[in-house]
Amino acid sequence: MAMNKGVIGVLGGMGPEATAALFSMLVRLDVAASDQDHLRIVVDSDPSIPDRTRHLLEEGPDPLPAMLASARRLLAAGADVAGIPCMTAHAFLPSLRRNCTLHFLSAFEETGRALDAFSPPIRRLGILATMGTRCTRLFEEAMPNRAILWPSEDDHRFLVMEAIYGPRGIKAGNLGEEPHRLLVRAAQGLIEQGADAIVAGCTEVPLVLSQKDFDIPFIDPMYFLARALIGAARKGVPA
Repeated sequence: MAMNKGVIGVLGGMGPEATAALFSMLVRLDVAASDQDHLRIVVDSDPSIPDRTRHLLEEGPDPLPAMLASARRLLAAGADVAGIPCMTAHAFLPSLRRNCTLHFLSAFEETGRALDAFSPPIRRLGILATMGTRCTRLFEEAMPNRAILWPSEDDHRFLVMEAIYGPRGIKAGNLGEEPHRLLVRAAQGLIEQGADAIVAGCTEVPLVLSQKDFDIPFIDPMYFLARALIGAARKGVPA
């Protein structure tokens, strides 16, 4: 049976910078001999989707209806496989999968599989993520065979959340020294706890941190999600 290359969908806007970063990563990792050999990518970046952490922690507006609408737009545009460049939004992935026929890959599942191949093994993961991701135990459920280390409550609130959501934070459009300084401080606390690796558990984190900031592995789940999306699309769909 002849196969056509699949179309990748990106359910984005959470936030726009992270969405742009995943799109760029997909293009960079997709090995192609020419423009025409690249995979087709459909991006729906809807920044109006309600904040995921606010809903999970404070009973703010439910983002699921807007996420479902975005998924259906991707499906209508021809997407065969899709990913979400927002780690906290993965709390809603089971509902998306139940309510939409678009095939979604999980950044958590793909990262867990990739970590199984690391040598030497990584046992203790230091997580830099939102309070929403922490309270829903997404990492603990996806990676039960690893120790999940979190910043202290003060470090999480005044370093990590401030770096992401603060007035001088990443979601306010600041990708410079202030959020970088706060996140490095939080990561140092995790390393002192015994972390074998630092995980960018929020898609905003790799916008200001990279491997050069650390002597231990810096894990970006979006890298493994992008790689899996490309692999799935390259396998193709029946013509």
